[in-house]
Amino acid sequence: MAEINKIREEMRNSLQFKLGNVTRLVFKKMNSALISEGIPVQAEQIPILMVVYFKEDNITQQDIANVLQKDKAGIQRSVQTLSKDGFLKIESDIEDKRKNLISVTASGKFVCEKIQALAIAFHRQIMEYYTEEEQKTLLSLLNRMEGIIEKVNV
Repeated sequence: MAEINKIREEMRNSLQFKLGNVTRLVFKKMNSALISEGIPVQAEQIPILMVVYFKEDNITQQDIANVLQKDKAGIQRSVQTLSKDGFLKIESDIEDKRKNLISVTASGKFVCEKIQALAIAFHRQIMEYYTEEEQKTLLSLLNRMEGIIEKVNV
């Protein structure tokens, strides 16, 4: 029994568990903020919306999937939803009918700007709890961790 408790504790303190918990909490708080602001977008959809928003020209669903490192089917479902909500526009590629070109609508641009303001305010609220040195250290460690994770073979 002691061995099981030790393993359980190690899992609770694992990188995967801690980062997963932080991510879940961030999404929960962002979803609450989006709802309170009347923005009908889920936090999980924000990366897709932002990839399209920041892209200078039209982008394909496959390009979005590649940038976000997500499966194309999941991206397609979110793009369809965001299109139905009027935030994204889907057009067939003239040169390759198998491809859909995705662009952001005027409503989508407006929502993206509101989301950016919310995200920046949320970031600032969290960072208020850290000294300037702690903030630099935290962001440096996270950046370094990204690079390390890319190199690690599991």
